[in-house]
Amino acid sequence: MLSKKYAEPVRNILILVLIGVFSFFVVTSWLPDRGFIKDSLESVEESSNTVMKFSAATLSTSLAISALPDDFATPLADSLADMNIYFIAILVMLHFEQLLIRYGVKLAFAIAIPAACGIGILSILLKKDLLKGIAARVAVLGLAVALVVPCSTHITNYVAADLTAYVENTIADTEDGADKLNEAMEGGAEEQTIFEKLSDLFQTAINDMSNLMAHFQNTIRKCMNSIAILILTNCLMPIVNFFILKWILKETFHVAIPMPQMRRKRHSDSDSGSGSSTSGSELLVVGE
Repeated sequence: MLSKKYAEPVRNILILVLIGVFSFFVVTSWLPDRGFIKDSLESVEESSNTVMKFSAATLSTSLAISALPDDFATPLADSLADMNIYFIAILVMLHFEQLLIRYGVKLAFAIAIPAACGIGILSILLKKDLLKGIAARVAVLGLAVALVVPCSTHITNYVAADLTAYVENTIADTEDGADKLNEAMEGGAEEQTIFEKLSDLFQTAINDMSNLMAHFQNTIRKCMNSIAILILTNCLMPIVNFFILKWILKETFHVAIPMPQMRRKRHSDSDSGSGSSTSGSELLVVGE
């Protein structure tokens, strides 16, 4: 029968061992197959397909505008082509999120949580509060990395549904504009001018190059708004969710690295020393 002095440390060590074993052998194999993680991975892949579709639409529109007579619309074509820089950056972020979902969850529960339990056991054996704080920080960081993308995708799907619909409409309008430009360049009555053909296809008054440029300037504005939405939902929201999730976990686990006892002792010694010198000086004054 263990004494009370050793019963609590042994119990805490056993709990940490069970948590580490459960995390490594059970959670690592069970969690990635859950719908919560699978849905997040499908959502990220769908976002990647949307970005690539958007990129193709802007490139096809840029090529169609470049084929117009004269060079009046060349700046518009260049603006549409330059948007692919943003698409590449968004795709890089989305692929990074895919890696976090595929491997981050397993690494968190196969390495971070067991490592945190091991550090926690060391803190109990060595009686070091500093190790206890480090263990809690490792656990919080692992959970935050593992859950940030799944939480972010579900929050985005719930909050930004209207914004996603706006992006889809912009892609459809851009593709439609490119198709109509190509159709006007290839078909139609020979006696009609390019602007008359476009006016019939777009079902609006396009009498000259200025009207056509105004139409595609509006398309570019919608594309820029859609790019901003994609950056917000796919790049900024995961970062914000990471810090929010990390803060929630930190508050839940009450993570804090306490000051080492030696430092406190030194401060108390210095305070007592200054107090004794002060009392000595006071006695000296009284003696005088």
